[in-house]
Amino acid sequence: MDLKKAFDEGRFFDIVSAAPSPSSPEEKLILGISLYKLGRDEEALSVFDEVAREAEKMMKALYYQGLIYRQQGDLDSAKHCLSRYALFYPDDDEAQDILDAPEEEGSLLSEPSVELAKIYAMQGHYEEALDIYARVQQTAALAPDVRKEALGVQDIYILKTLETWLKRLKK
Repeated sequence: MDLKKAFDEGRFFDIVSAAPSPSSPEEKLILGISLYKLGRDEEALSVFDEVAREAEKMMKALYYQGLIYRQQGDLDSAKHCLSRYALFYPDDDEAQDILDAPEEEGSLLSEPSVELAKIYAMQGHYEEALDIYARVQQTAALAPDVRKEALGVQDIYILKTLETWLKRLKK
C-alpha cells in the first residue's frame, strides 16, 4: 500500500490496519497521525515518541552542516544551522562556543600552508590553525614533523576548549 497516497486521501483506517511496521520516519509519522485521527492517542504517542527520538538523532546533521558553512565562510548559514541544532542539543558546548564567537570580518587565508598554520597557532588561533593543517593535508600528506606540530596544536585547542567549558560550568 502506498501510505502517502492513502494519507493524502484521508484513508486513516486503511493505513492503521495495513501498516505492519513502517520503515521510514515519514511512514511512521503518517501512521502516528492516522492513529491520532482515529482517536487512538496512546498508540499515536508511542509512534510519535519513536519519531521524535529518530528526529533528534538526525539533527546532528545540522551541526556538521554548520561546521561546513563556517569553514566556507558562510557565517549566516552556519549560525542558522547551529541555532536549530542547539534546540535539540542545548548542552553542546562546542556548538555554543561557535554560536557565541564574534563574527569575523573575513579570513586572511588565501592559500593554506604550513607556515600560515604555524602563524595562526602562535597567535592563539588554534581552531583556525587546525583548519589550515587539514586543508594542507587534503592536497598533500603532512611530513611527520608537521603532523606532530598539528597534533600539538590540536592538544592545545582541546585544553583551551575544556578550560572554557569549566569556566562556563562554574557560572
